[in-house]
Amino acid sequence: MVAVMAFTGTLYPFQEEAHELMSGRGQMMLCMVMGSGKTPTALATLETLFERDEITRALIVVPASLKYQWLGEVKRFSTSRVVVIDGPPKARETLWRAAISCQYVIANAEMLQNDVKYLDKIRVDAIVIDEATLIKSPAAKRSRFLKRIGKRSPYRYALTGQPIENRPEELFSIMEFVDPTILGRFDLFDRTFIVRDRWGKPIRYRNLNHLHESLSDVMYRKTREDIQDQLPEIITKVVPVTFDVSGAKAYRMISSDLLKKINDAIGKMGRGFDLWRHYNALGGEAQGEIMSRMTVLRMLCDNPDLVRTSARLFSEDGDKGSAYAAHIVKAGWLKSVSKSPKLDAVVEYIKGILDEDPGNKVVVFSFFRQNLQLLEMALYGTTKCTTFMGGMSSHDKEQSKRKFGTDPDVRVFLSSDAGGYGVDLPMANHLISYDLPWSAGKLDQRESRIIRLSSEFPHVTITSFVMRGSIEERQYAMLQEKRLINRAFIDKGYDARGQFEITLGSLSDFLSAADV
Repeated sequence: MVAVMAFTGTLYPFQEEAHELMSGRGQMMLCMVMGSGKTPTALATLETLFERDEITRALIVVPASLKYQWLGEVKRFSTSRVVVIDGPPKARETLWRAAISCQYVIANAEMLQNDVKYLDKIRVDAIVIDEATLIKSPAAKRSRFLKRIGKRSPYRYALTGQPIENRPEELFSIMEFVDPTILGRFDLFDRTFIVRDRWGKPIRYRNLNHLHESLSDVMYRKTREDIQDQLPEIITKVVPVTFDVSGAKAYRMISSDLLKKINDAIGKMGRGFDLWRHYNALGGEAQGEIMSRMTVLRMLCDNPDLVRTSARLFSEDGDKGSAYAAHIVKAGWLKSVSKSPKLDAVVEYIKGILDEDPGNKVVVFSFFRQNLQLLEMALYGTTKCTTFMGGMSSHDKEQSKRKFGTDPDVRVFLSSDAGGYGVDLPMANHLISYDLPWSAGKLDQRESRIIRLSSEFPHVTITSFVMRGSIEERQYAMLQEKRLINRAFIDKGYDARGQFEITLGSLSDFLSAADV
């Protein structure tokens, strides 16, 4: 490992290589796999720039849940002064005054947008965006704002382990912040690298060898394979779960209803339209009808009580819950559905892990917050749990993480995808995706919480639970293809011609053929 003078930690050789490139070029995308130490690498770079007198202040833009984690890392690896912008407006005004005498200012994008009048009054020479998929959507206000303030600073760094979560356009958006000269105009990028059908759906990617050459000077990349000797061994499992008879019947009814709505949309737009990208063109009603049925299917796969709760909330307050859930509950589609096979399977699996070794700890992710509460209730008497989800304050999230790390009796960490970004959990050796996100980037973020250089275990186990024959099987296949697309654009995962073909079939074909 290598020491950097102004940096009080030590770097692995590959981190030192990244640090030298970043401090030399000034605009870089640090694209090392999650868990490989992007934070200390970025801090070493900034400390070097401070020591050279090339910068006087750095702005660190992070998701709200990571502000205090970054504070801890700055204090751990440097002696520079740091302030976190947080709290109500009056408190933030005081913090911005303190920022004048600090080398590091840490804030989330929403705070910066609210406090731009204070931001405009301080000099910022370097900007780091951690979890740079924050700016993956070019049209989003947050993206436009951060790109605008980025133009003030000669040093701009984007940190991400997965620059493409869903579509290659996300890579383009991030590069607009880092160095807009690299990829040029979007229309030329799109025409050069993406082949679309007449509805605008990508069918093939091309010239990816030339894209990789263009990125080589501005992107530092390390994959999990590149540093596998320094990471824990990864064991991956997919556990299929079978519906009970009543649950399967309810699933088929909702699935048939969804397929009918999709076929109606195809009738309006043509067979080749891309549901995920173009359903907005059908109008709000069509969008709502399709997505509400998909959401209820996912709820049913997780736990039928989620559907019933959503129906009750809508009946009590029309602004909450799901109208479609209320409709099918009223129609009696769930009348005989009393079991939750996936909940039973996950609880049994977790109990086995905890019984196997008293040192084992488990992280569980679910898209639905209430599902985490139902799981915690099901584990009552087995182990203590702690939760980490959206809606919690930064302080409460930090306390939850600390409790999981220090209390040996707290052996299960229950998290929504709010815990998927940048939260280090090296004290856990099992991670369960109770259900799957739509984004491959979010799935990688989840799994990387325990696949880290700092892991306390020689091997870790990643497990996904999928209802057999359900939409979750198609979702899993879609996530694997998205991972391959990211690999094609970032890791040379293209063929000898620099191309990558898309092979996943349509959702309507899957629903038609599925056997539950």
